[in-house]
Amino acid sequence: MATAIVLFVPLTVVLGAVFGPGTIIDGGGSGPSVESVSGETTVTISYIDAAGQSDTATVRSVDPARSSAEYDWAIVDRSSLPAPLRAVDDGPAHDVVGFGNWALVGATETATVPIDGTTLTVVVPDGRDVDPDRKAGFVEAFAGPYRLSGDTDTVVLVSVPDTLPNKGLMYAEDRGYVTTESFWDGDAHSVWVHEYIHARQDFQTASGMAWFREASARYLSYRFMQEQYDGVTKSDVRTALAAHSNGGAVTLANRTSWEGTTAHYHDGARLLAAIDAEIRAASAGEHTLVDVFRTMNAEDEPITVERFVELVERQTDDDQSWIEETIKGDRSIPERYELPT
Repeated sequence: MATAIVLFVPLTVVLGAVFGPGTIIDGGGSGPSVESVSGETTVTISYIDAAGQSDTATVRSVDPARSSAEYDWAIVDRSSLPAPLRAVDDGPAHDVVGFGNWALVGATETATVPIDGTTLTVVVPDGRDVDPDRKAGFVEAFAGPYRLSGDTDTVVLVSVPDTLPNKGLMYAEDRGYVTTESFWDGDAHSVWVHEYIHARQDFQTASGMAWFREASARYLSYRFMQEQYDGVTKSDVRTALAAHSNGGAVTLANRTSWEGTTAHYHDGARLLAAIDAEIRAASAGEHTLVDVFRTMNAEDEPITVERFVELVERQTDDDQSWIEETIKGDRSIPERYELPT
């Protein structure tokens, strides 16, 4: 027997965007209700539009693993919703939260914190073993000390079941999801920090630098955790970096050599570790890779390999042509995992 989830969602819709809570229709104002029926899992959302007219949206064939009749929520394909529910504003304190191709409808808990000139909101469907205040607090504590800059106004991370296709994914609108309930992955990495870093990547990359997005989110997650969290040591970072060496089989500048794999995550992170060590050593610890990341965010044009090297050289005040040679496959990635003390 499947379950039909009937969600009475409080919305005021103006020009296709959600601006604030409206009137709950049906159910006597008691909020979401659930009824069990035979057949497929169906989500029904009742709402009031800007003209004060009531309407109902029905989404059929919802994945039962992405819904909860007990707690009155469901994750549905965003395109299956009518236009007024498909577009949402930057503050997901409503009963429809859009992120990429998906929309979470129904009962949620949220927590919002300020970080480095932006705000992070963590959204958790009711009943999941995830505390939004703790997750938002962890990201603020571990990523907050680093100035990443950029034009990002808000970041939204939605906690979702692991039936979605990735451990985490950030979309262009700076809204994404995380499937892992724990904040720390248990090694040197955190998917929560990784996806937050993606949202702060406001730069564009030329083809030879496409690897940098995943590599920088991976490496900076390692480094932030190691520097801010006692549970992650330099040895843990070294082990994580060394664990996925591809032995020169991947050329970072050649996307076809790693597309469809995670090789660019790991080889790129190893290269960035070496670059970070070089920057710190040359500047007596005054500058780090984060400074390069921030200057990339301030660039108007797509970052080329050559421009990336120039930005590194700005921090080291020295020739760093080896970086371009390494990215283009003419030189092996230096096995330099330790940062100068």
